[in-house]
Amino acid sequence: MFLLFFLLWLLLSGGVSMHICLWGLAVSAVITWFCRRVLGYDWHILLGDPRKLWAMARYFAHLVAEMLKAGMTVMRLVYTKPKHIEPRLIWFRTPLRTDRHKALLSDSITLTAGTITVRAEGDRLLVHTLDAPLGEGIENSSFQQRLMKMEESPWSK
Repeated sequence: MFLLFFLLWLLLSGGVSMHICLWGLAVSAVITWFCRRVLGYDWHILLGDPRKLWAMARYFAHLVAEMLKAGMTVMRLVYTKPKHIEPRLIWFRTPLRTDRHKALLSDSITLTAGTITVRAEGDRLLVHTLDAPLGEGIENSSFQQRLMKMEESPWSK
């Protein structure tokens, strides 16, 4: 985690000098300590089973592809028929058991254009869609199916 914070510091600082590196080391150490001690983060995913890391990489690749497709759909919707848009609020139940996977599902829905997760209560999610067709099949989305497979695998625990 420390190394990731330090690399992010270098990337965002725009240059490399002794001054920047020393400040980056100090700030990265403080942020790492804060994340582990105060927030309780544990980045053991990078040290665990490679299949878990591979599953997460595949999931995020799928997420990026879905974000691009949804972006194109929303652009077409907005530029071709903006007067016929029917926004919807949709409640649905998710069979996901862990809070981590529920949060990942919620974030994935929000990151795709035209949908946003408004509320999460237990196993229920409330999603706002820009147009009614964007919400069709959301209760059995590809995100949820992939997360269920990840949750059921023996190496994901």
